[in-house]
Amino acid sequence: MGISINPDVLFTKRENKSRSRTIVELAENGKYYRHPDSSLISYPVVVEKPLGEIKKDLNVAIVGAGPAGIACLYELSRLKGEGKITVTMYDCDPDHFQVPEEVSVRIKGLKAGRVSAAISSEDEVDRAVYEIGAMRFPEIAGLVWHYAYNMYPDKREDRIDPFPNPGTVPTELLHGNYVDRYGPGKEGTDWLHADSRTKQVVELIGKRLKGTTDKDKNTSLFPIGGKDPAKISQILKDPKTQECELKTIHEHWKTFMRENDISLESAIRKIIETYHDELKSDVPGISSDVEKINYYVELFGTIGFGTGGFKPVYNMSLLETMRLMLWSYNDEYLLPVQANVHFFRDIYLAALENGRNRLKINTSLARVSDVCHVEENGNVKALVVSYKVEENGAEHLEAKTAEYDYVILTTTPKQTSSMISKVGFRNKVVPSALLGEPMPVPDDKSVSPKSDKCKPSVGQVEVKNVRPALVLSNDNDIPNSKLFTAVNNLHMVCSSKVFATVKITDFEKYAPKFKENGPITAIVADCGLGSSYVVPYVKLTSEMEDKSNTYYSFLISYAWEDDSKGLQNVFGKYPLNVKAPKPPAHCPGNVGASKDTEHMMRAVIRRTMRRVTDPIDGSDKQWWFGEALRNCTLEDQLSYDWGTNNSAGAFKLNMVGDNHNADLLVRYHTHALTPKLNNRFFLANCSYSHLGGWLEGAFMSAVNAVCGLVVAANDGNVDALSPEARKVVESFESVV
Repeated sequence: MGISINPDVLFTKRENKSRSRTIVELAENGKYYRHPDSSLISYPVVVEKPLGEIKKDLNVAIVGAGPAGIACLYELSRLKGEGKITVTMYDCDPDHFQVPEEVSVRIKGLKAGRVSAAISSEDEVDRAVYEIGAMRFPEIAGLVWHYAYNMYPDKREDRIDPFPNPGTVPTELLHGNYVDRYGPGKEGTDWLHADSRTKQVVELIGKRLKGTTDKDKNTSLFPIGGKDPAKISQILKDPKTQECELKTIHEHWKTFMRENDISLESAIRKIIETYHDELKSDVPGISSDVEKINYYVELFGTIGFGTGGFKPVYNMSLLETMRLMLWSYNDEYLLPVQANVHFFRDIYLAALENGRNRLKINTSLARVSDVCHVEENGNVKALVVSYKVEENGAEHLEAKTAEYDYVILTTTPKQTSSMISKVGFRNKVVPSALLGEPMPVPDDKSVSPKSDKCKPSVGQVEVKNVRPALVLSNDNDIPNSKLFTAVNNLHMVCSSKVFATVKITDFEKYAPKFKENGPITAIVADCGLGSSYVVPYVKLTSEMEDKSNTYYSFLISYAWEDDSKGLQNVFGKYPLNVKAPKPPAHCPGNVGASKDTEHMMRAVIRRTMRRVTDPIDGSDKQWWFGEALRNCTLEDQLSYDWGTNNSAGAFKLNMVGDNHNADLLVRYHTHALTPKLNNRFFLANCSYSHLGGWLEGAFMSAVNAVCGLVVAANDGNVDALSPEARKVVESFESVV
């Protein structure tokens, strides 16, 4: 669910061959890729064998049962040694796949953290399933395909089709009144017009940002160590690259970070200002170079790196952009499961099987409010304060406490920051502290909860001998407070999705055909919807299987930041898929929708009502996509705004100035090299990686956390790790 930056879709020529892949091919494709911040580490190689050894019994808590938490559990289940490990997994979501199915009608068993699907239902019949989080997986994502390879041995040779991203299917771009069309061709992207303004700006940015793989020249305005990023990407992926060269790249990357913490918009503008003479097409009505530059900066903001919608995230750091660009890939793929959450259910079940003799797993449906260390007579434990949650979502008022040897926090920044701050930041034992949350419970049932007779102490618990959870220093507050600042200030991107199903024959009455590639099925526009495209139909039932033959599953809007915020006032509660008694006569195209959904869909359609210039004959006409949404019957509507989620956003994305905070959290596991800290906490979440929003980032952070835990449990001895896993701790600069 992160930002897709796959410039190779538009920037490079590709062979005209089948893009379907097997899991074997995908697992091999990303196996040796090293990220620039951890250039000595091939994470899929690290996890080929157990990460290390535990010789003593451990009691561990994992707070959060999303992808990172489940990956932590899986890697713990594979550890060697005589020690038995008891793991308690906390999660407060009553719709998690671990919870009995009767909890919810629409999302039962389809959630694992931010990986979730939702079912659009009508008359208690499940009609369509949509992937709300994590719907596509890059071919370069080595850990994802490593785990898929291990989970599905009988499917390793099955061919998997690529995800139909804009640019990989017939696609239309709308910018102002300007319409362009493009799609897959025999030698890369095929454009409607050879002199297309969009084509020219895309090729210019590709040449001057990512550069070329041609060894005899460099074309990028933003080289890394004097080389084009395209060349660096190849070196990072090559299994034959020597360690000395990888170390050199890491040093060059650190220099690049110091010198280029600018916004993506600044980088795009610099390229266009420097090379605008290469943009040969006239822009009617614009004569000055300044206005021409502004126009092309905005045009690239609309199309972005292939998938569109980049203008709202133009303030993202170039460093974040470059990380994703170096993680070079052409295509994203689907997992070999019905709904993507099943992948995590299967990893969870594999952990149970792996650890059946040494690993005991307890699951706790509870919300964690606070975590800290407790210490008495030199005995240090990690404390978790939680509130039990019933299967109907009701939360108990009484706070519960439990002590553990180690705790891995896999919660999002918003959730984590609220857990770690109450004890303060001085790493000294405080004799007593009130933890938990005061619950306003009336003395008498006849008294309103808003009255002055409430008991603020209900819900709290007194804890003895406490000190902070996340620590870097025994002597000074500031290093410890930096951790809270880092977690609290990570930028979470607002994001939203609007889905519906539509009859294929109805939609194709309006969708223009693009050359020999068939009708347009992806739209990238500046109308505030971000991107719109047909997505793979999730088939959980035979009825859905039948319907997939005649209906498109349509992601009508996948928007970020301001585009998403512009729709928030009409989103209402999640998920919006409750059937209205009867669709109002004045609202065509709105079947099976609640009143809230009706308002939301009207707002979406209003954004597409525009007159545009036809790219074929130059005539002025109503935009076909708006007409299609207005007149086609949109069934099984469902929408979700991630700003309403407990994560307070869909995924982490560094803005300018965020890199030092993000990097501190990525390296936090290295505190295990300093046993005198007596630090029993670790972090694992895609937000604490350099791939915010991507499963690969969640998995990488899980490997980091478990490696750190193994070192800590062995009193700082890295030899307790496998040779490859030692790199996960030793090759990072220590946080202490």
